[in-house]
Amino acid sequence: MPGTHVEFPNAAARLSPPAAHVLLAGFAREGVIVVIGNALIAFALTAAGIGKGKGFFDNFVFSEAIGISIMLLLGVGRFVLQRRNALTVPRLALVMVLAIVFGAALGRGIASLLLGLDVRRTFAAKDLALTGWIALSATLIATWYGWSRTRIAELSEQVARTAWQKEAAERTALGARLQALQAQIEPHFLFNTLATLDSLIASDPPRARELLASLNRFLRATLEASRTQSETLALQFAVLESMLAVHAMRLGPRLAYAFDLPRDCVKLAVPPMLLQPLVENALKHGIQGAVQGGRIDVSARRDGSHVELSVADTGAGFGATPGTQGAGVGLANVRERLAALYGENASLTLIENAPHGLIARVRLPAHDADDAGNSGAPGNAGATGTTP
Repeated sequence: MPGTHVEFPNAAARLSPPAAHVLLAGFAREGVIVVIGNALIAFALTAAGIGKGKGFFDNFVFSEAIGISIMLLLGVGRFVLQRRNALTVPRLALVMVLAIVFGAALGRGIASLLLGLDVRRTFAAKDLALTGWIALSATLIATWYGWSRTRIAELSEQVARTAWQKEAAERTALGARLQALQAQIEPHFLFNTLATLDSLIASDPPRARELLASLNRFLRATLEASRTQSETLALQFAVLESMLAVHAMRLGPRLAYAFDLPRDCVKLAVPPMLLQPLVENALKHGIQGAVQGGRIDVSARRDGSHVELSVADTGAGFGATPGTQGAGVGLANVRERLAALYGENASLTLIENAPHGLIARVRLPAHDADDAGNSGAPGNAGATGTTP
């Protein structure tokens, strides 16, 4: 008796006929299921004593012949509909009914010939009716199984597609947000620098040219950094050196600065412009607010699988302004970028720089840059720079 497995059609099947090898693989899979199912049906018929004079072998031959005949007729009908893009539920139901009727008759005839029985006696009305009911029940059960499996596969695919689309959207949003964050340039810095440049053009043209060159290097490096995913510490320190050189032209002897970049940190990859908000924070809330000015030290050091970056100033220290209390825009910028890129594997902490001032310390995983050509040599990294 049959245990025919049927794949339920969906919209995709109507739009695009499957390749021949896909159909053959499906037939092979269904054939295995049908053979096993028919064997179980033969065992059940024998145990129930249905079919007088028939042992398990006879029931097995009849069941396999009928089941395989129905499977082949149903498979041929489904194949024709699929190749013509005409597979729909009503047409599949019609093909199923015809396959059961003609497959049951064909299978009984084949089994009678194989067993040497009188073919005419195998087509008795009672036997045909019993065969038809068993075949219909088994086919409906197998069809329900096939539909359920197909539906589960469709739902799984839909869930996976939705998850992928959500992940892609989150990646796009994250990329846009990070680009916006790393492209921020303090407008007051530009305005003040241009004002200083305007005054130096008339009073000190050589210093004006020097200031313009430093500003050009800084803006060019900032623009390039906004278009990349990462840069080396050497390049980032060079950009910061250009920025502080511009500020030193404005502030004069009120600003001193130094960089300490060990050799084992030169080629480490970091997010572009990561330290710039911290340096700007030190300038705005530490150095510029103090009459005597102060000093900024930017340093890096390896710590196992991590790197620690520090921006220390000798300014007013904790609590002098909102920016030194950990709630400034620049600090929030850095924290958001670290959380988005590294999660809990990176951190930003603020500690007191005795006897006065503040240290902003960034800790993140240490990874070498893929492109060593971007390493660049920092202008004065590793040396102390002071205002002219």
